[in-house]
Amino acid sequence: MVAQRSVAFLVSFLMLSLVLRSRSCEALKIISVTNGGTEGSWGLLEICPEGSRAIGYQTQNDLLDVILYDKTAMNSIRLFCNDTEGTSITSTLGHTGTWELRQNCPPGEALSSFRLRVEPYDPELSDNTSVNSIQFNCTDGTLLNFNGNAAGIWGDFSADQCDVTGICGLETRVMPLGTLSDNTALNNVGFICC
Repeated sequence: MVAQRSVAFLVSFLMLSLVLRSRSCEALKIISVTNGGTEGSWGLLEICPEGSRAIGYQTQNDLLDVILYDKTAMNSIRLFCNDTEGTSITSTLGHTGTWELRQNCPPGEALSSFRLRVEPYDPELSDNTSVNSIQFNCTDGTLLNFNGNAAGIWGDFSADQCDVTGICGLETRVMPLGTLSDNTALNNVGFICC
C-alpha cells in the first residue's frame, strides 16, 4: 500500500512538473529560420537556468575529408549560459565530428540573433549536408562569425532575432545515425528568447 502511494505521488509530481514546464514554455518566444532542413526529429527543448542567458556557443563539425563518402557538416550546437554554475545546453546532438573553439560575446552581452547556412535537400545529390554553418549577433551588435564547417559554402543564410534580452534556450532537429547512405545530422534549430 505504501509503495503504491509512493508511486502514485511520484507520477502525480512528474505530471505536474510537465504541465508547469509546458505552461512556462508557452510564454517564451522561439526564433527560427525559413530555410531549415526537414529531415530528422526535433529534440528536447533545453533552457538556461532561470535568469541566465546564452553568452557563447560551440559547434561540432564533421570536417571536410575526401576519404569519407557521407559528410554531415555541422552536427551539434552547444550554448553556454551565464549562470553561476557555467551551465551548457545542447538539445539533440549529432553523431560525429570535432568540437570547435568556443565563441563568446563581450562581457555583459548575450547572444540575440542568428543566421543559419543550410544546403537545401536535393534528391539528385548523393551527399546532402543540410546545416553547414551558423553566425550569431550579440546584444551589443558584435558578430560571432565562425563557419561551422570548412566546406560550409553550400546553401543560403536566413535570419531571425530576439529583442534586447537575448537567447536562453534551444532545440535542434537532427537526423539520427542510421542505415541511410546520406545522413545530414543537424537539419534545423530554434532558439528561445529570454
